[in-house]
Amino acid sequence: MCTIYPKECFFKVMVVVGLKEKVFVEAIMPESAGEWYRIYSRTQEGNGQREFMIDLEDKGELYDDVLRLIKISER
Repeated sequence: MCTIYPKECFFKVMVVVGLKEKVFVEAIMPESAGEWYRIYSRTQEGNGQREFMIDLEDKGELYDDVLRLIKISER
């Protein structure tokens, strides 16, 4: 569900939310950072999934949300 690409001074994370993860991802949305919600809601769904990239530059709310997404993919 998540692939991490190291870049100079930041990480780029590719997130794919499929049908089986969608319920869990949308359940954590109310407690997630506003930026994550905007990225997810702007991404079109295709073939039953949403695929998008997130740039992580520091350990903030968005970083915490990506860690939650990684934990969902471990289920």
